[in-house]
Amino acid sequence: MSEENYYAKEQVSNSDLGELKMSPRRFMMRKQHEINTQKSAAMELGSLIHGFALEPEKYVMADIAPVGGKMGEYIKAYFELEKVGTPEDKIADMAYQMSGYKPSHSKPETVLKSFKNKEENVTFYNFLKEADGKIPLAAKDRQIIEGCLTSLRAHVVSNKLMFGETDENTEAFNEKEIYFTQHGTDCKSKLDRIIVDKDKKTVTIADLKTTSGLVYGECKNIGSKTGLLFRDWHTTGFLFNCLQYAYYRQLAFYINAAKAEYPDYDVQAFIIAVDTKGSYDVAVYQLPKEWIKEGNKEIKSLLTEYKHYKETNNWNIKKGYEEVVTY
Repeated sequence: MSEENYYAKEQVSNSDLGELKMSPRRFMMRKQHEINTQKSAAMELGSLIHGFALEPEKYVMADIAPVGGKMGEYIKAYFELEKVGTPEDKIADMAYQMSGYKPSHSKPETVLKSFKNKEENVTFYNFLKEADGKIPLAAKDRQIIEGCLTSLRAHVVSNKLMFGETDENTEAFNEKEIYFTQHGTDCKSKLDRIIVDKDKKTVTIADLKTTSGLVYGECKNIGSKTGLLFRDWHTTGFLFNCLQYAYYRQLAFYINAAKAEYPDYDVQAFIIAVDTKGSYDVAVYQLPKEWIKEGNKEIKSLLTEYKHYKETNNWNIKKGYEEVVTY
């Protein structure tokens, strides 16, 4: 299933819960595609590394710089419309509309003329034709992507998790979609990679994370029992990121999905972190059981909150903030 179709489905994902935790209105805007979900440059790079590592057949390295902005979208739309046999006299106008141009900025004939007459635009269009529908990777990203992949393969554990061979007793799935129910709510997950050992009855989850910060890190339980991970655990480097970005809840969500799909199997989950800033360091982490337990508590709490908004059909005010909040 395409990424667009997966995100269009109604079921609740861990990313949805992240939005709900911030604001029920934001959650609903995300579901109704009313919120800007455009990725940052760092997120785009992370997605490319992620995609090329897991599904390399969908990508092609480009020796040219892909055209960006509306013109880039126009060229891609023009190519796709031409590919599916759209009548030639309609392609330019349809590509103009699909790429977000408006008459107040540029007229259709001006955009078409720019496309046809600028060498960089024609070069990009010809590249798309030669790539035959594959996703182009810009030359500027090539060194980073290849550096990350080389390191992922050089690390014994990450290589086994990401690229290990399977046999008659073992299956591996990339971008595995799982639809399941937890706490009475229909949920969905898209797991980077899972390895199913039918003989040992085990499922191993590998979640790939790119970072421009420290890959290496430590965590230590400092003995306090406030129930808040930030206060009860001292963390550094990437493990601090795991708390900051709630990766522990994400892994708990994924583990629940895998257990629903493979109810008689033992499930374990790992995070593979890789640096994108030149050193291409790699580390593989299995988070503390206490963190996964806390992740499950958050999932239950947020899904309970979700059901409240759904039943009342009031997504405007976060539960607990209806009155004056006093501390």
